[in-house]
Amino acid sequence: MVANYYWANDPYWIDALHKYGELKENGKRQIVIDLEKLTEVVYDGDGPAYKLMDAMVSVKEKDGMEGFRGAPRVLLALLLRLEELSEAGKKTTGRRSKPNMTLTPRSGTR
Repeated sequence: MVANYYWANDPYWIDALHKYGELKENGKRQIVIDLEKLTEVVYDGDGPAYKLMDAMVSVKEKDGMEGFRGAPRVLLALLLRLEELSEAGKKTTGRRSKPNMTLTPRSGTR
């Protein structure tokens, strides 16, 4: 991790967070994650797991008690990135891998 790394300055997270907001505003209700494709990339040294670790360390170190709420934002961005990895896998393989996990918000939750 870069010494002055801060997740909110990283386009990987910010672009995904903006896209998440746009999709939600346009009525998207589900994020689908292909578990087979996820397993293929989760251990990559520059993959989403290690990017998440760096982002969450920066949340802990820099967000503090200021109320910025970086952890939930990073989580939402991660979900979108995982869905993108799933979609990229479908384009590469030409098939939909199974099993998959569908996340749908419960009514009454924020």
